[in-house]
Amino acid sequence: MIGPVFVRRLEKLDIYTVGDLLTHIPFRYDDFSLISKIANVQEGEIVTIQGTITSIKNEFTRGHRFIQKAQVADDTGSIDVIWFNQTYLTKTLPSATRVSLAGKVEMFKQKLAFISPAFEVLNPPAGGTTIHTGRLVPIYPETYRLSSKWLRVKIRQLLTLCESQLQEYLPEHILATHDLLPYNVAVNSIHFPKNLQEAEKARERLAFDEFFLMQLVSLLRKREWEQKRLGIPLRIAAFKRQIGEFWQRLPFELTNAQK
Repeated sequence: MIGPVFVRRLEKLDIYTVGDLLTHIPFRYDDFSLISKIANVQEGEIVTIQGTITSIKNEFTRGHRFIQKAQVADDTGSIDVIWFNQTYLTKTLPSATRVSLAGKVEMFKQKLAFISPAFEVLNPPAGGTTIHTGRLVPIYPETYRLSSKWLRVKIRQLLTLCESQLQEYLPEHILATHDLLPYNVAVNSIHFPKNLQEAEKARERLAFDEFFLMQLVSLLRKREWEQKRLGIPLRIAAFKRQIGEFWQRLPFELTNAQK
């Protein structure tokens, strides 16, 4: 369910229907597919870790801003996690919450830490499918107060609800000739691909559809125009005398082709 406020925000992205949302194509992907144990992470690495929040608190810095400092642990160790000016996180991610975090490992006060990582609560706590971490994560064209994270959640929900309705409409021989993915596979894969190769194949299929449908609409309009067009009747016989007189006034003889 999408409320009227978000409907207006979606319209700024030219999204008016379920189909528009499902074909709102990512322009890139963040690669958070490397899942690592905390003990194995290294400075500069872009990685996903999964563990349990053992502590989290707000701290007021000398620079007059709040930082949210958490510690996350798995069965190999623990690591600091830092966010800035997101005081609500102490309620969103209380201690004992099992989370998946993704981002770049950096040094913070001479210790390895995650600085402002992407996050999501693991539900059920034992694991579950992630959409913001632990995979190729789609990044979409956005507008004010409409983030890629929000779009990912809604698109995932739609794909779950509408998957049986994403029916193939191209003939099998066209798919085979052009080596195209089935439509339902392409729509799923453009948003949540297993790898970049799968994302590219999905993009090829959806691009083919766009040009195919444009050409089809053009041909249909041409056909309708040809069926409906009316010629302007020319009643030559009614002007036979005037034409004859005109020919007589010409200072030369008309050729057969001219006649």
